[in-house]
Amino acid sequence: MEKPYADQASRILWHRTLLQYTQDEYAKRAGLKRAALNNYESGDFQVGLAAARALRKTYGLSLDFIYEGEVEALPMNLRKALLDKPIDS
Repeated sequence: MEKPYADQASRILWHRTLLQYTQDEYAKRAGLKRAALNNYESGDFQVGLAAARALRKTYGLSLDFIYEGEVEALPMNLRKALLDKPIDS
């Protein structure tokens, strides 16, 4: 059975992997707890609005990308990275 928020999880995991950060490093830079990031990456929990805004502010991930997968909402450097290293679904 697919996790309810697997799509959001795969996008966040893709970005963290792209940066080559551990969960702890990625979460701390954005002002999040590692356990919260782990929950988001598990696909069992939806990324909360405050966390999504922190990821946007820290890493340039748009809310449209986090929640809906809208690639056009990403900055050009992340769009290129996505073409070079697609998200594993």
